[in-house]
Amino acid sequence: MSASKKGENAARRVFYQTVIRLMALALSLNFAIEWLSRHRFVSAFLFAVTRPHAFLYNSLIIACTLGVALLCRRKVFAVVLTSTVWLVLGLINCIMHIVRITPLGFYDFVIWIKNTSISNAYVTIGQFVLIGAAVMLIVAAMVLVFRRAPKWRPQRKRGLVFVVLLWAFTVVCTVPYAMFYHDYADPAKAYRSYGFPYSLLRSAVDRGISKPDNYDRDAISDILPEKADPHASRPAGRPNFIFLQLESFLPPDNITSVTLSENPTPTFTGLRDSCTGGDLYVPMIGGGTANVEFEVITGMKLSDFGTGEYPYSTVMKDAVCESVAYDLKELGYRAHAIHSNTATFYQRHLVFPRLGFDTFTPIEYMYDYTVNSLGWCRDECLIAPIMQALTLDDEPDVVFAIAVQGHGMYATDEPAEPYAITSTGLEDNPGLKNAFEYYVSQLKETDDFLARLTDELRAYPEPVVLVVYGDHLPALDIPEESLRSGSLLATEYVIWTNDGSLSRERRDLSSFQLTSYTLGRCGISSGLLTRFHQQRWQDADYLEDLHDLEYDMLYGDRYLYDGDLPYTPTDMRMGLLDIRVDSAEYTGKALIVRGENFNAFSTVCLDGDSELDTIFVDSGTLVALPGLLNKLVGKEATVSVAQVATDGTVLGQTGNIPCVI
Repeated sequence: MSASKKGENAARRVFYQTVIRLMALALSLNFAIEWLSRHRFVSAFLFAVTRPHAFLYNSLIIACTLGVALLCRRKVFAVVLTSTVWLVLGLINCIMHIVRITPLGFYDFVIWIKNTSISNAYVTIGQFVLIGAAVMLIVAAMVLVFRRAPKWRPQRKRGLVFVVLLWAFTVVCTVPYAMFYHDYADPAKAYRSYGFPYSLLRSAVDRGISKPDNYDRDAISDILPEKADPHASRPAGRPNFIFLQLESFLPPDNITSVTLSENPTPTFTGLRDSCTGGDLYVPMIGGGTANVEFEVITGMKLSDFGTGEYPYSTVMKDAVCESVAYDLKELGYRAHAIHSNTATFYQRHLVFPRLGFDTFTPIEYMYDYTVNSLGWCRDECLIAPIMQALTLDDEPDVVFAIAVQGHGMYATDEPAEPYAITSTGLEDNPGLKNAFEYYVSQLKETDDFLARLTDELRAYPEPVVLVVYGDHLPALDIPEESLRSGSLLATEYVIWTNDGSLSRERRDLSSFQLTSYTLGRCGISSGLLTRFHQQRWQDADYLEDLHDLEYDMLYGDRYLYDGDLPYTPTDMRMGLLDIRVDSAEYTGKALIVRGENFNAFSTVCLDGDSELDTIFVDSGTLVALPGLLNKLVGKEATVSVAQVATDGTVLGQTGNIPCVI
């Protein structure tokens, strides 16, 4: 055998050995990722054994990324870099499971980058420092590997043929896999069943609502609900509506494996026993509040959108959508949104005008609130803006209030003193027991807030319909089999009236049905989707036709509106109280600004845009410190006050008044 032939055979052996090693590495990486995702070796092993097609397909996806190393001179570096990326993604997914139960999706990265307030909600400053240190360590390690790793002469022809065939085979396998494995109504369960790599990549490309088969004007006309009776849509009295979304709210008597020393939610329990209510099936677990909120406000079904999609961050950046606010405004209502967190959380300050709200009161426009030990605003702060919204004018109101006190991450450390309400049944897991009892202590305060709110509403002279519901289960390790409902996607809702006008009825609902059901109980059928839910909820093709209407509304030709969208974004007002600057005086040491309704988020501005370091003294006084002021001594400037969110976004600003510095 010639030397060249021997060399060719040796090169071929090296190539095939490299391919085998890469395939073995892909299998190992996939197993490690699933181990991280499930937190248990045995669970990952069972996934590989009981669902070998899913395990092998996900390994194939990883192999496609590793295969590119065959084309690189720095093969070892390419393999190490690719493996590190997959392991880091798996680790992030593992942490996300612990923090909020819902797994990692592509849109999480989009949301974190665009909304720093969300990442701040889950990560402390100390953790940011550790993350930064870890990133620097990984980068340093990659630089070291790049410099030290040996180079090889890539067999690019063989490598290219192999990579092309590998990717082609993966694409061919993806078609049937995606057809059979596409149900992400329960994201956590879907990720466990279908595998992390596939689910993560699907969440990156799967966006929006799919176009229906045979989509045309006639098809949409055939599924439109009957038109509303104009007299039936204007009930006498026109009650005010308050939708109160409670963060992670689940009465503990739903958990059969745990016993408490006392009931932390007597108010809600009393409402449940005397009012209309039932289980509420939501699309999220442990997080994703904005998606539950979207379903309730619009009547649209989240699972009709892309995998892991947040409509607030995708379609609602540009679209205007039918909602309970627009529906009730047809009857003369004013629509108010209230949220005891920053306005930029999930970009609500940009989305709410596209959902028809006339006013939005976030924490930047609230006064005299307090926070719990995790820094979340206590729910009692919602009472004042809710009552202000009801009394703002003579028109009936619809108020959508979003609470945050029950938000995680829950304290797992042993408390300095035992919590007032203790539990039995979790002694084998002290960290979970501490977290659960902390959560229960927050539930108790939320229930106290609910008691005070209903007391206020009982004394209110106009009829009020209060809808109270939990947005999702808390981010706690609660086994599904220990829940009374038998589902991690079930919370509860109640509908209470201050005049006792609604008879009690028990009905389990999905969150996208809650608003239409509530309006229907009050004799209101305004809004196309509202009527659709009210008329079609028992039909066999109900959900399929809902999907088609949603597509037509947001992505199609809007045949249901005869091609013309009847909604335009509102000129939404931030806050319910007028913030005003009356005077500004420079003392030589500081700029003193006097006016009305200032708070800790009020910032003094010069000439419309230069923000000054500002000290909040009281609701009528702000003090701006020297700095930029020293450069303007003897000059005339204009002074205004802006409300600035925690991420620096200016939410609103007063008019300018002149001032000599």
